[in-house]
Amino acid sequence: MNISHVTPGQLNLLFSSVVLLSGLGIYWFWHPPVFHMHIFVERAFEFWVLKWIAYVVIWGLFTASADLRYVLATDDLNTVLGFGYVVAMWRGDSFDERHSSMNLTFLFGLLFAWNFVAYQSLQHSLAWVFPSMTASLILIASMGLVTWMRCGSVAAPFAITYFGYFFLQLPTYEIVYKVGSPTMDPELIKWLAFAKLIIGASFYQVFPSALKTFDPLRIPTLPIPDGRLRKVANWAALTIAGGILTEIVLVFAKKVWGILTNQNL
Repeated sequence: MNISHVTPGQLNLLFSSVVLLSGLGIYWFWHPPVFHMHIFVERAFEFWVLKWIAYVVIWGLFTASADLRYVLATDDLNTVLGFGYVVAMWRGDSFDERHSSMNLTFLFGLLFAWNFVAYQSLQHSLAWVFPSMTASLILIASMGLVTWMRCGSVAAPFAITYFGYFFLQLPTYEIVYKVGSPTMDPELIKWLAFAKLIIGASFYQVFPSALKTFDPLRIPTLPIPDGRLRKVANWAALTIAGGILTEIVLVFAKKVWGILTNQNL
């Protein structure tokens, strides 16, 4: 296959399939002993593999010119599966599968509902995909953080690469979903594909072999005495901060890409 003749969507499909098949090989044929010793590790890896299945479906739908609502719905499912990985890694041996699965279902339901309800009036506006973009940014930062916290400094290449990934991913929303003022070069989607390959390779180097701790991770929260109120405030603060950061990253990424490609954005 001559990669120079492959479309950006097909390249993402190809590289996503490579990362997926690698994960399935580990899960089916190696199945590390730590999966049986600490169930959250196995669940986290299952969420990781499911996430790459969703990537394959996303780019399969995109290359087939499917209805963009279904592409975005699969994209949101990808994000929710990623949050499953984050929660499992965060909670460690105290991971509650049933409770977490229900919360993830609620999150997907909210994103799915916004996708289809807002499509008619906002399909050409960035507002249509903005909740999905914000959720994706929060996810990427969270995945990098919890993996680094669990595996230590050896996970730095994965975390740093993944943190950089959203600088490529967010601008591609304008291209893929044809929203806002899509001035971005479609070639950016090819770089997104190569980033996927690097992310997959760096992940398999450290997970699960480099896991060091299995107890729940301690993550800073707002100093509010009431437990329920604190949880609501933490999620509200995270959502607001994520929305602001999404806009900042989007503008910054477009400016940098414009400079690199000599475009006037």
